[in-house]
Amino acid sequence: MENQKKMSLFDLVFMSIGGIIGAGIFSMVGTGIATTGRSVALALIVGMIFTMSQQIRYIFTASMFQLSGGMYSQNALVLSPFLAGVSAVVTLVSSVSYSVFGISMAQYLGDLFPVLEPYQVPVACLVLIFFFIIASTGAQIFARAINALGILKFIALGLFIIFGFTKVQTGGFEGEPYFINGGVSFLTAVALMSFTCNGATNIINVQAIAENPKKNIPKAFFIASILVAGVYFLLGYVASGVAPYDQVAGQNLGYIAGLVLPGPLAVFFIVGGAMCSLSTALLGGISGMPFMIIGIAEDGWLPKFFTKKFNVVVTLAIISILPIIGGFSLDNIVSMMLVPGMAIGAITNFQAMSMPERFPEEWANSGLKCSPTLYRILMVISIITSLMTSFFSLTSLTLPMAIGTVIATILIFVWTWYRMKKGYVNITSTTDMSEEPVQAK
Repeated sequence: MENQKKMSLFDLVFMSIGGIIGAGIFSMVGTGIATTGRSVALALIVGMIFTMSQQIRYIFTASMFQLSGGMYSQNALVLSPFLAGVSAVVTLVSSVSYSVFGISMAQYLGDLFPVLEPYQVPVACLVLIFFFIIASTGAQIFARAINALGILKFIALGLFIIFGFTKVQTGGFEGEPYFINGGVSFLTAVALMSFTCNGATNIINVQAIAENPKKNIPKAFFIASILVAGVYFLLGYVASGVAPYDQVAGQNLGYIAGLVLPGPLAVFFIVGGAMCSLSTALLGGISGMPFMIIGIAEDGWLPKFFTKKFNVVVTLAIISILPIIGGFSLDNIVSMMLVPGMAIGAITNFQAMSMPERFPEEWANSGLKCSPTLYRILMVISIITSLMTSFFSLTSLTLPMAIGTVIATILIFVWTWYRMKKGYVNITSTTDMSEEPVQAK
């Protein structure tokens, strides 16, 4: 490990960009158009600002510590044991988002092979099962091949934007103004589009092999987020401006690419762009998630059953497939996932406001410099955007789904309380890899 080549700032920026531009943008843009029309371009920009504000604590913490358990360890470092447990269980529940990948892959396969169009549900389930099997076998050759093809998604999006600009109706279409469904729908679109803006913080998980991680990881985060925000704005502008609302609302990006690109390039967009991006993101997520779940189980928040990788993989597969069988739409799945995640995020950032005082030495030596006052202002902004995302995600659901989501969120708190009361919990994953073990002050 000592001779392993370290990741440079460029490597981290590229990885961070790749983490953001993944499944979300290829599957959710049509949903954003359906929600707010041509304002989806603005919703993507605001969604990125929201996401950056919600993630800024992770970046500050990464500039202070190198923690073995990634973002879960960061939460455990600043939260009370009970809230750390809630955050941990939310991590398991968030795996429901893999169903978005399966549904999107099935839609794109239906675009390529119309004979599959009537079989979206079984195709989506089979796609997920295939990737869970690949990830669980540790097929590194397959993973490297998919990652090597990751550059194709950037080329595909570039072609989409370049060709699309020549076909955008700058004046819009009759009766289709910006904010087509009103201000509340725009904020709902912002909440949904924030799902497409996540992923920049994946670089936190490679702190051990990064050059000067406490400085380069924050730099990479900001550079990647700003660059992608620009690309997303252009993409949203094109996707919502090449055809009337009723033609593109709710459609995936592959369908819209068919309106923009010549036939062969449209096929390339679906295969080299959408399919490759979805495959890369899905394989990367499935490969890494079991280790985090195992760590959570070893801390006691989940039964010992989850300390075995096979058991974790099977459970994640079941959680991912259930929403597909249940017929949930992409926006419903994303909203149900965002409600508890953003709520606990707001609580975590409130608890983290005391970081400069709790860890004065680490704060002074942080790779990301700012005053404690500015840091707390950023945390307040983060709390507000997190609560807004959670609220508008909840209001976008039907009443039965909203009630079910609230009940599920409450059950997460109840489960965590039960595990603590029974004495199962012993948190061991908050040790700084570059220093002596850190004790909360």
